[in-house]
Amino acid sequence: MQIHWPLVISTVCQRVGLGLFICAFVGQVYAGSPVPLSVVAWITLALLAVGGIASVFHLQRPQRFFNAFSNLKSHLTQEALITPFLGVALLVCALNGTLFDLGVATAFVGAVTAILAGAFLVCTGLAYQMGSRPAWNTPFVLVLFLLTALEAGAIGVAVLWLAAAGLVPTMFVVIALVSTVVCVIVQAAYVVRMRSVGYGVNVDVMEEPYRGPFATWLAAGAVVPVVCLALVFVVPSAAVALAAVAWAASAVGIAAWTVLFFKGARKVKMFPMYPVDLNLDM
Repeated sequence: MQIHWPLVISTVCQRVGLGLFICAFVGQVYAGSPVPLSVVAWITLALLAVGGIASVFHLQRPQRFFNAFSNLKSHLTQEALITPFLGVALLVCALNGTLFDLGVATAFVGAVTAILAGAFLVCTGLAYQMGSRPAWNTPFVLVLFLLTALEAGAIGVAVLWLAAAGLVPTMFVVIALVSTVVCVIVQAAYVVRMRSVGYGVNVDVMEEPYRGPFATWLAAGAVVPVVCLALVFVVPSAAVALAAVAWAASAVGIAAWTVLFFKGARKVKMFPMYPVDLNLDM
């Protein structure tokens, strides 16, 4: 499948940004936080803005945006309906404490925003589970969308806390490390599945054009973040730098994985005995 770079950018920004807000909110509720939730909301809004601009380039024509509202059962429609509510909720969280003070309602608004962020990620993940794309026709897709958001979000929280206060609860680093390892395991299982989906569209990641993005993901999305997070316990004096590298590598890994995800989304071949797919326009 052709690589839709605007979609790669937008989905990466969504998972990194929304995962960060959800993890930051949970962290604030259970452990307090040296980083105000309003700061996290601004970071999330900035990432979503970049992703939104990329999506505009993908849609190209305005009518395509309005077509997204044509079918309420479509996960794309549900994602489009959630978007304005999520944007307003994030903006309220961002302005809280400066333009106004929500007081005791702060936690409630944060919870609503986190729920909307989670719902958005679920709708996005489900929208990619297409029957016409055998590699995508699996619950792995939704699970990976959520796991990558958790991984990037947990690492991001560790970075912000370390930068603000010089320390972070050990449990947060453990959660970041464990979520990254689990994510890598599930991604590896997805790679194995792609080798045998059938329909003449099996994918071997050790062959071109898949080898490049797979190798990039393996290095940036698996090895670097796991090693850096593990080294946080060994070299605490360099914890901020190590966590920051892990966060950046996680984002690069998500991007590389998304490229591999698109490359592997080959359509079902009506005539698998032919080397050229004769069903391209169907």
